[in-house]
Amino acid sequence: MKSLLLTLSAGLVAGLPSQPQSAPRDTEELPTLGLANITQIDMAGGLQGRRLAGPFMGVDFPDPGIIWGDGSWKAYGTSSNGKKIPVATSSDTWSWSLTGNDALPNPGSWVDPNDQGIWAPDVQKNDAGVYVMYYTARQKGGNHCIGAATSNTALGPFTPQAQPLICDSVNGGVIDASGYDDGSNRWILWKVDGNSLGGATTCQGGTPSGAYKPTPIKIQRMARDALTLLDSPRTILDNEGRSNNGVVEAPALYKIANGNYVLFYSAHCYSSDDYDVEYAFSSTIDGAYTNRGILIRTVDNRGVYGPGGLDIDPNGRTVVFHGRQAPNQGNAKRQLYSAELTINGRSISF
Repeated sequence: MKSLLLTLSAGLVAGLPSQPQSAPRDTEELPTLGLANITQIDMAGGLQGRRLAGPFMGVDFPDPGIIWGDGSWKAYGTSSNGKKIPVATSSDTWSWSLTGNDALPNPGSWVDPNDQGIWAPDVQKNDAGVYVMYYTARQKGGNHCIGAATSNTALGPFTPQAQPLICDSVNGGVIDASGYDDGSNRWILWKVDGNSLGGATTCQGGTPSGAYKPTPIKIQRMARDALTLLDSPRTILDNEGRSNNGVVEAPALYKIANGNYVLFYSAHCYSSDDYDVEYAFSSTIDGAYTNRGILIRTVDNRGVYGPGGLDIDPNGRTVVFHGRQAPNQGNAKRQLYSAELTINGRSISF
């Protein structure tokens, strides 16, 4: 049995990027995932050492997405720091600088002018060398949709497409898009925001009642331009009701050994200390993901509260996610953490 060791450290080695229903499987064949030596990213650039959590930085950077582009690492966050899409840069993934750039100053004419908050950006580079950003925004007169924007540089500014890429108003809207390139096909993943319609979950704007609504993670194949949808979407994971408060979201995909896939996602409500990063496996990229596990959560006593929104670089080496600094502070700043992903036989370290 092989296992994956996800090691979080103060000195990270950043690797340069290179350029399906699944049958039930024996859990003994699956890798085991763990996190160790969690270190908060210091946006000011100072080394914080191997602490479980660095000092409060005063920088909000939720739902980070990461890419190597134009000679350095770029991290993009949900609207904060006076920007619709703030950008941080790094040469090594642990010493970051918050730039003055707004990667998406104009989110598009389809976006509600009274709600310009942009969520969970994800950026990839298509075959023509163009950077493509997926992002979540509220459509005028409607629910949240997923938009796409392009730029010739990783810092932007990105130019939005005239219309949203994906919408699903009947089922509550769509959020948290991420892209993945398996070497042959490109894919896009997203969450259907069913909990926005109410139901039993506490993660909604109203009073919990009735049954939990579906919040499926979906996947769809795309053309090599990363802008054109192909085929039809498939559901690959959904919430489990009361056990995760009727919410799964923030998908990120990576191919592991033996041609299998691991799907990272967050569960529970983003403002709760129960929010966490979980994972599940599939032998096909668009099949059902099963054998779920928890990667990191508040009760791991690592000084990170409500960790979530994990993203992985295309090589599967660098991982970023957000977390809060204190318990029971759902509206507090969600700060940026970094990790290095390595495969290390049967070794697991905590």
